[in-house]
Amino acid sequence: MSQVTIEELEKKAADGDAEALYALAQRVLSGDGVERDTERARSLIVQSAEHGDPNALFLLGVWAQTGEYGPEDPASAIRHYSAAGEAGHAKAWLNLGILYQVGLGTAENVEEARNAYIKGAELGNGHAAANHAALIHAGKLGEPDLQLAAEWYAKAVSLGYAEARNRLDEVQSAMGVPEIMRQGERSKSGVFWKRMLGLR
Repeated sequence: MSQVTIEELEKKAADGDAEALYALAQRVLSGDGVERDTERARSLIVQSAEHGDPNALFLLGVWAQTGEYGPEDPASAIRHYSAAGEAGHAKAWLNLGILYQVGLGTAENVEEARNAYIKGAELGNGHAAANHAALIHAGKLGEPDLQLAAEWYAKAVSLGYAEARNRLDEVQSAMGVPEIMRQGERSKSGVFWKRMLGLR
């Protein structure tokens, strides 16, 4: 939401506008143009989440996971991340996948982690794509599949997750991809090597 006055946000929030409730909460939390009040900000976030705002749902998940405004509650974090993800929040799928992968707040479940990472990647989160690649690379989903892992690491890089570059290079090296092709990948965001490997 573009910058609007506190008065405008207050009016829209009073009408139950989820986005306005979230934006007002952020202003109240930071003391931007209004008195800083963490309790009120939290209440506004809860109201925004109740109206389905994905950012508010995600933030409640973070708070539940970290215990920032109360005891840590990973099971509650899972519920909020799930709702935020279903509402289109890419990073919520990433965080949900991590909780499933390590078994925090739920039983360890790599298949659920995989599903969450894929959904996050589909919404543009490169870290989620890299985590999915890592599951494949490590053989957590069956026999390791280097070509598929490389494809997902390349997707992570193409989505802006630079940390996946070294893992992509490692997998390509294990596959016997020549260094000149790996240089091509680094210079052309994955298009060169994907073509050479028949992946596109």
